Amino acid sequence: MERTKLNQVVTSERFIMFSKALIEDDYYKKMKPESKLTYSLLRNRFNLSISNEWIDSKGDVYLYYPNEKLAEDLNVGKDKVIRIKKELHEFGLLEEERQGFNNPNRIYVGNLEVRKVTENNLDISDTKVVAKCDFRKSQNANTRSRKTRLQEVANYDTNNTDLSKTEFSNTETDSLDEDETNNIKSSNDSQQTLVVIGNTIQNNPALRVVVQTLIPDLLLNEPEQAQVVVTALDQGYKFLTSELEKNNSVLTLQKQLQGDDSIKLFLLKIGGKQLEYMRDHLVGINQYGNYFAKGLENRLKIAVTTNQSVSRF
Repeated sequence: MERTKLNQVVTSERFIMFSKALIEDDYYKKMKPESKLTYSLLRNRFNLSISNEWIDSKGDVYLYYPNEKLAEDLNVGKDKVIRIKKELHEFGLLEEERQGFNNPNRIYVGNLEVRKVTENNLDISDTKVVAKCDFRKSQNANTRSRKTRLQEVANYDTNNTDLSKTEFSNTETDSLDEDETNNIKSSNDSQQTLVVIGNTIQNNPALRVVVQTLIPDLLLNEPEQAQVVVTALDQGYKFLTSELEKNNSVLTLQKQLQGDDSIKLFLLKIGGKQLEYMRDHLVGINQYGNYFAKGLENRLKIAVTTNQSVSRF
């Protein structure tokens, strides 16, 4: 066996984001493992959808994944794929729309309803700011499945999450073992990170759609890396706005074609391109945010140079 070298892992291995909610949330624990994997594969195609502008008139992102290709990727038969899709539909995570004879169905992927995030005080009141991924819970599974929309990424507030009020007596602290103490510290650090993300998005509301579309799983699973990504997107948005004010020809044309949402859509497309590239060239999660930030900065500078670069980058 040829063992994998460090440089191979860092530079070439591909990976798929897998939401912790699929294994931690009581509701989704009931799903079969192959259905959870399929859900992750489907979400992994979002950047391709964004690049191809597969967004319907309602703002819902859709994708194409023929049963034959999905069966090949999962190494299962077509009947198995149909059963997997049926289970995803029952959990409100998938809907398909027929597109006519010999055309593949449009696939709409639903957002996860992360109940444990709410229980851990990330769903808070209406004065200050803490990040909570708002997956727009609906009344039933059928309507819930169409919620993969270019929707608002977060509602930010603070009730019950004032970290200064999280106190432990000496007796309680002494009784905690090292792992528990580290877990508490990690949880507090994550909440503080989400506060920063929330502030950034509150100050630039246009980022909500961009963040929710590009990195919903990263917000839940790796908030520290998500913070770096959100900061990069915020800086990118400001850069594009500044260039538009300078009458940049590429952005001026985009404004004429797409109206007031042109900067947001431009950033969404270029950010999607960078994430798509990273899936082929990066596996180290600790460098995820920095890798994205540097790549996005370079791509935006190139993309506003010529009309041709908009499609290339």
